[in-house]
Amino acid sequence: MKKKLICILVCMLMCVTTGAVTATQLTDKNATPHPQTTLNVQNRDQWDVLFQFDAGGLSGSLYLVGLGFDGTYFYCPEFATSTIHRFNYDGTYLDTITIPGVPNLIDLTYDGTYFYGQGQTPTNVIYKMDFATQTLVGTIPCPHAAWNIAYDADHDGFWIGQWQTYLDLIDRNGVIIDTITPVPDSMLGLAWDPWTTIEGYDGPFLWISTGTSTGMQNIIKVIDLATKTLIPGIEHNVAAELGEGMAGGLELTLDYQTGVAALIGMTQGTVNDYAFGYEIATTNAAPLPPAAPTGPDTGVIGHEYTFQALTTDPESDQVFYMFDWGNGATSEWVGPFASGAPGTAANTWDEAGTYEVKAKAKDINGGESGWSPTHSIIIYSTPELQIGNITGGLFKVKAIIKNAGFVDADHVVWTMTLVGGAFIGKEAGGTILAIPAGDERTVSSPLIIGFGKTVITVTASCEGSSASKDQNATILLFFIKIKA
Repeated sequence: MKKKLICILVCMLMCVTTGAVTATQLTDKNATPHPQTTLNVQNRDQWDVLFQFDAGGLSGSLYLVGLGFDGTYFYCPEFATSTIHRFNYDGTYLDTITIPGVPNLIDLTYDGTYFYGQGQTPTNVIYKMDFATQTLVGTIPCPHAAWNIAYDADHDGFWIGQWQTYLDLIDRNGVIIDTITPVPDSMLGLAWDPWTTIEGYDGPFLWISTGTSTGMQNIIKVIDLATKTLIPGIEHNVAAELGEGMAGGLELTLDYQTGVAALIGMTQGTVNDYAFGYEIATTNAAPLPPAAPTGPDTGVIGHEYTFQALTTDPESDQVFYMFDWGNGATSEWVGPFASGAPGTAANTWDEAGTYEVKAKAKDINGGESGWSPTHSIIIYSTPELQIGNITGGLFKVKAIIKNAGFVDADHVVWTMTLVGGAFIGKEAGGTILAIPAGDERTVSSPLIIGFGKTVITVTASCEGSSASKDQNATILLFFIKIKA
């Protein structure tokens, strides 16, 4: 064992001084297996062990460094070979895969769709891989070795390094856009973290696993990316808690347990390499974007219309809804409602036009969804009712009701009353089913008998419009004379 540790130190020294890389194995191994341990701790304390399993013993491999997880499977590349070992969610061993065109891998990172990594050689390229289809999707040029790698979602780039030689952030074109110096000693794994709250720091953070040459201790530390310095007092000795071994790969995932940011990684053990996972922070999964709101397809100016939105929250939290009315205005947050229960809000439009109504949701913990698809509503100008000529004659009074607007007037309610002079036929009324835009209808009183002066009042109303007109007249027994 001492001879192999000396080889490791020599290899590291060569990387620091000349940048040359040899095929030296990263740690001592033997084939003695030990039982698998899988844990699922459900409380909310940082550094709770979520799982641990004997990746080396189960796979029969002596050299596992990196660890990746896609929400279904764990993947462990075998150092300096093209073999990638696959494990189920519970840590049971499944099989191996290879990616044609990828000769070997060390560390892994995942952007939610693809895995990325680099091998021991060549060191001028990062592989973009689809593990589900076992295909090489593309490559990213790399300015130097990327034996440790972490995806940074804020920059859509990658933190890369090679032990304590360098620690850079590159974009997807391989251009260096940020650098951290000095680099912490004996560093291997990297994990970018926007979720953890550390008092006195705003984040995001970069977790690192250290201990490739210092007493076989895999110790996790954290870098504040704002100041590019290690945060004092924040570290965890994995080797002391779970079993002796050197640093391996790290990754942060939200997919292992709902509501938890899990820091997962590999320890290169003195017996077998083991995978581990810690709860590092609590997260809040936002509600899904609602479906397109439901509501009327047409309406008129000045009338209030109600819309309904519906979504679910992955953690079954209560949700609020906000509606965008398509005219630059939004509703207040309405709710809360149970996950899966609809929320409603109403709006009135003041101008004619077509409006795209959409909604979004947020849960009671502040997680906010994206906007829903839209629902179109066409708002028309309102009908414009007018009372035209009121005419008299034998026994009856007639009146013209006009619709001078641009939309039909539906269910027009009209009345006719005579105040003074009339003995019979003082009141009349009814409903006109519709008066098309620009059209008119004539209404008539019943038989009128009386004597003397009278005031005839005709009214008409429908949704969005109303009109009224008075007309002076004289009743001469059964003849109604309209005053000019």
